[in-house]
Amino acid sequence: MSNRVTIDDPSRLGFQQRLSFLVKDSTLYGLAAALNKAFALITFPLLARHFSLSEYGLIDLFSVVGALLATFFIFGQDSAVARYFYEYKDETSRRQVISQSLALQLTFVLSVLPLLWITSRPLAIKLSGAQSSILLLKLILLQVPFQVLVNFSVNLLKWTFSRTRFLFISLGSSVLNVLILLMAIGLFDIEVQAVFLISLVVQACFGLMGIWFVRQWLTVPVNLKFLRELLPFAIPYGLLCCIGAFVPAMERTLVNSLLGGNELGLYAAGSKIAMALMLFSQAFQTAWGPFSLAVYKTPDVAETYNWILKGFTIGICAVVLFLSAVGSPLINFLATSRYAGAGIIIFPLSMGLAIQSVSWITGIGIILSKKSYLSLYGYGAFLLVTGSAIYCLGQIFGIAGVAFGVMLGRLAEALVSTVIAQKAYPLKWHFIPPAALMAITMLVGCWANWVAARLNSITASFFFIGGIGFVLTAGWFIMFSKSERYRIKSAIYSMSFFSKVLKA
Repeated sequence: MSNRVTIDDPSRLGFQQRLSFLVKDSTLYGLAAALNKAFALITFPLLARHFSLSEYGLIDLFSVVGALLATFFIFGQDSAVARYFYEYKDETSRRQVISQSLALQLTFVLSVLPLLWITSRPLAIKLSGAQSSILLLKLILLQVPFQVLVNFSVNLLKWTFSRTRFLFISLGSSVLNVLILLMAIGLFDIEVQAVFLISLVVQACFGLMGIWFVRQWLTVPVNLKFLRELLPFAIPYGLLCCIGAFVPAMERTLVNSLLGGNELGLYAAGSKIAMALMLFSQAFQTAWGPFSLAVYKTPDVAETYNWILKGFTIGICAVVLFLSAVGSPLINFLATSRYAGAGIIIFPLSMGLAIQSVSWITGIGIILSKKSYLSLYGYGAFLLVTGSAIYCLGQIFGIAGVAFGVMLGRLAEALVSTVIAQKAYPLKWHFIPPAALMAITMLVGCWANWVAARLNSITASFFFIGGIGFVLTAGWFIMFSKSERYRIKSAIYSMSFFSKVLKA
């Protein structure tokens, strides 16, 4: 029996079929991300009600530590494999790229993890100050290798368009973890350690299962040729990912020091609502990554990229205004009226995330050029502008100033990354229409926020809702020429139910 593997290849599709391919994958991954978030929300009330405040704090702290450790051991290899997987067309080279990367990650884990285990006692006490946390850290350390395997297999299944198996691993681990927690909390008076023990078992099962699913891509590494290409590309992304994990901590530290604990609570509540935008943008990014690299050598790639940029910008701007409209009522419903003041930060935080999401498209040149270290310039601009803007605006406008400072930082990051990407790998972008629409969205949002501050959040919600219609209408005429609008209408009609009925 042949062990040859085949994958979907959007580069072989026509222009309209490519866009359809991307929309389908974005929808699929969007649903997966939404379900993952939903199960994550289920665990919050479960754990918060069962454990005391301090115990839940420990769970949250060591969950973050586990995520940081996994990010550290992966250190950008997922991005490197994604980039070089499509660089080679022959199956043998692709297998070597994948296998050498996995071998490197596991070697890194096996080399460093014993040292962390030996020093777990002082590390755990330094983290939380409690002797009981030593066992928690050890459970986290045991879990990390399986987290690396889950991440490796999920990413490979995504890049090879193995959608069913991707959904099984990515959603299955979340579903099983919630179900076991539900039974454990319902039937037994479990302690904090049991939460991490359950997570360890689940991660081990799905880590090993994921490797089984991608076994056809694994082989014995025969040389370091591909590793020499992967490492220079991965290191900058590894630095970005590790540093990125500390950015939310920087925001919250500055809020706490400048404004106090109560404002920190409001900022955290508003951030949770704004992060809902990532359901939309991460779904797109999950599909955009493999798609953009699969088609970048096609002659009409610039046209494809520009259509995607325009469509995504319209969609993300509408989502920002929708979240801002429903944010205040949603906070009152989920967290009581004590958190009503958090509504004012939803627009700037979500707009900042939208700007970052658009820069994933316009910054594709950095990835295509294989000069991943260039991403550090955009990230440096983000840290510098964000820190300075938060410090200045936060003292004047409170948490709203902090949120707008974060938005300005995202804008600086997007501008720097886009300029550098264009110099590293020039593409014929149509920058002005998307930039104009985002500027209009920012003006609408700032106006509605001013209304919220001067009048009330209900009136501001109506302004945001009206802004959605205005932005969609403006986007239709700003983004597309008359011929392009006709082309879109024809494509929609050709795919519509009525068209199929008439043809039948």
